[in-house]
Amino acid sequence: MTELRKADVPPDPAAVLRDPSRLAAVDAVRAVGELTEEAFARSVSLAVRLVDADTALISLVGADRQFVRGGTGAAVRGQGERERLDWGFCSEVVASGRPLAVDDVQDGSARRARLAVAATGMRAYLGVPLFLGELPIGALCVADTGPRPWTPEQEHALEQLGASVMSEVRLRLDAAEHGRLYERAAAAAVAERRRSRQLRDLARAGLRINAAPSLDSALQTVTEEARALVGTHQSVTSMTVNLRWAQAINAVSLSDKYAEYRFFDVPPAGEGIYVLVCRDNRPMRMTQGELEAHPAWRGFGAYAPEHPPMRGWLAVPLIASDGRNLGLVQLSDKEDGGDFTADDEAILVQLAQLASASIEKAAALENQYEIARALQSSLLPRQLPEHSAVSAASRYLPAAPRAGVGGDWFDVIELSGARVALVVGDVVGHGIHAAATMGRLRTAVRTLADVDPTPEELLTRLDDLVNRFSAESGADGDAGLAFVGADGIGTTCLYAVYDPVAGRCALACAGHPAPAVVAPDGRAGFLDLPVGPPLGVGGVPFETVEVEVEEGSLLAFYTDGLVESRQRGLDAGMEELRQALAEPCDSLETLCDDVLKSLLPEPPTDDAALLLVRPHGLDKARVATWDVAADPAEVARVRARATRMLEAWGLDEISFVTELVVSELVTNAIRYGEPPVQLRLIYDRTVICEVSDASSTAPHLRRARAFDEGGRGLLLVARLTQRWGTRHAREGKTIWCEQVLPAAGPLSGP
Repeated sequence: MTELRKADVPPDPAAVLRDPSRLAAVDAVRAVGELTEEAFARSVSLAVRLVDADTALISLVGADRQFVRGGTGAAVRGQGERERLDWGFCSEVVASGRPLAVDDVQDGSARRARLAVAATGMRAYLGVPLFLGELPIGALCVADTGPRPWTPEQEHALEQLGASVMSEVRLRLDAAEHGRLYERAAAAAVAERRRSRQLRDLARAGLRINAAPSLDSALQTVTEEARALVGTHQSVTSMTVNLRWAQAINAVSLSDKYAEYRFFDVPPAGEGIYVLVCRDNRPMRMTQGELEAHPAWRGFGAYAPEHPPMRGWLAVPLIASDGRNLGLVQLSDKEDGGDFTADDEAILVQLAQLASASIEKAAALENQYEIARALQSSLLPRQLPEHSAVSAASRYLPAAPRAGVGGDWFDVIELSGARVALVVGDVVGHGIHAAATMGRLRTAVRTLADVDPTPEELLTRLDDLVNRFSAESGADGDAGLAFVGADGIGTTCLYAVYDPVAGRCALACAGHPAPAVVAPDGRAGFLDLPVGPPLGVGGVPFETVEVEVEEGSLLAFYTDGLVESRQRGLDAGMEELRQALAEPCDSLETLCDDVLKSLLPEPPTDDAALLLVRPHGLDKARVATWDVAADPAEVARVRARATRMLEAWGLDEISFVTELVVSELVTNAIRYGEPPVQLRLIYDRTVICEVSDASSTAPHLRRARAFDEGGRGLLLVARLTQRWGTRHAREGKTIWCEQVLPAAGPLSGP
């Protein structure tokens, strides 16, 4: 007899079986099959013993299939076996949510379970629903091959066993959920740590990029940091050229995987996918498949097959503050082999934003640097003049672009009497203002040198000029800062005059490092000079010192950028310079290079100038000096001596002009000057005639009228000679003029 206990029929069995919440619960239990396998197996073993049955199993009921989970006896065809819903009575138990007892399936129930009966020979069945929360997900059932009545006690025991196993299943599910939550939390923690590390690395990258000494260095730093931040094998930074999309590859960073491509330098043709990024100023990500499917994924024209392979792609634009496209940073081939993610794009966009500001700033600084450098190059001597009194070589090394061009300068100026002026100076500050100030000062020195003042007089006039410049520019203006720095150190200058006839050098210093001198035997040291205040201080006198210069000596003039840096003090730098100058060398040019290489192995943070000078004394046989009595009759005798001297020098061709010049200058000195009067002839690159007297009154050119008896002497001298002038000494003056040598006039000997 078939007995249906609690036989209330569910309103819609199909709706119960297909309820999404119930099916989700079934899937959840199935998903942790390994965790519940032992509990299900133990439960069916207990069920067999509890009711003394042949077979027991647990069936999880899905929408159209049921799944065996744990069982024993002939009715169990296999663990995890899928069966149709009408294979047995389990789907009915689940649909009703109530126990089902069948004492004999042949008594009116065979039709419903004919498949199970046919497969197992089942005659009696007892099943109870298994609930996960309030959702029926399966059945715990027992069966016998013979008919038997099921007692309420057996049904109750089976329900208790089902509830117990589901309690354990819920614990297993909770543990699994906790595990999943832990895994998600751990993954989130890993992602957060990675994000935190990326942000830290991003801040460090921003500092590195901003501190880059040049635009090229900044671009290379951006490229390397982008590859490190995201973790890729390839990174390239390209700059837009003249607002066109045909970009240059400015910086590349490749892992060892792509070492063979490190020298691939074919410029893009301006047709690749990076054009889309630059044109629209928006990031772009592509998987490998999308990349290869894109019609313009390689913009290298005929060179595309030689381009490194690109496995996935991420590119972000570099955007200026005014919205202009500066270029882009592009990455390819992630180290983990995956596709680029939104997080990768976000961190690269942040890097690009930091980099864009630094790149724009570096480009502007470099542009200003190039302008200042061009200005400075145009103001510095491109080639030192040839002079018989000195052999000279020079070097000028500008500071790195980020530091900016400074105001260092040097000069070699030809003076009267075969003398030469040697100048070195340093304007405080950097940039265009410093370069322009340097140009003004160099021009002023040349102008002042033309009137031949003593070194201290020249520095005094230059000091007044600097004060005037500062007053005109304003104390707080940029130009004013070019003369006097915030630390009180102003523009410095060293002015020296070498006289090859006397073999002596007169020097005056305005806050500048003393020159080095190398004796003929190779001993090197520094001249002991009174160091006056920097230019622009005002009110403090300068002092001239005269030193004897031995034949074969070497003088080294320099700026503090050569000997002083953040890593090295001034004293240590000067000692290194002394040692470098003492090394034997074939030529001044080579010695210049050796000194720079020794003292400045890296680009300096300040401009550095070096002027090496080897003085040459003038042969005494090329100089003739006569004292002249204050008597007009002396003019003829002096003129005759000059003529004989020119004949001895082999310069007969110019003797007539020299006689006229000597006659006019000596006559003027006797007539208008004060004794003592002296005549000196110097045979150098020109023939120099000098007449000195004790009067400080300087003559000047004037146009004589038709009936004037005088006033034509200096005009005649000016017409007959190459150049003429006046220089003043502490007492008196000297009128001088120069005549060009005959075309065949030798300089090798008298």
